[in-house]
Amino acid sequence: MNEAMDPWGDPIFEQSVRETAYFLWEQDGRPAGREQEYWFAALERCLRRRQSDMELQRSLEERGGGE
Repeated sequence: MNEAMDPWGDPIFEQSVRETAYFLWEQDGRPAGREQEYWFAALERCLRRRQSDMELQRSLEERGGGE
């Protein structure tokens, strides 16, 4: 598994998932009993964002613009 798909143990990533899940839940009017649905939706969004960020970083490094 590549590092973009293995973010566990990263407290910043985990906090991002929690905050995203809360935002989605709030946006939908705080429905009861759907905690896992929102957590998994947030996890998917955060993983996609992380993958996209890593691809951008890799692209910049290949062009000599990243550090």
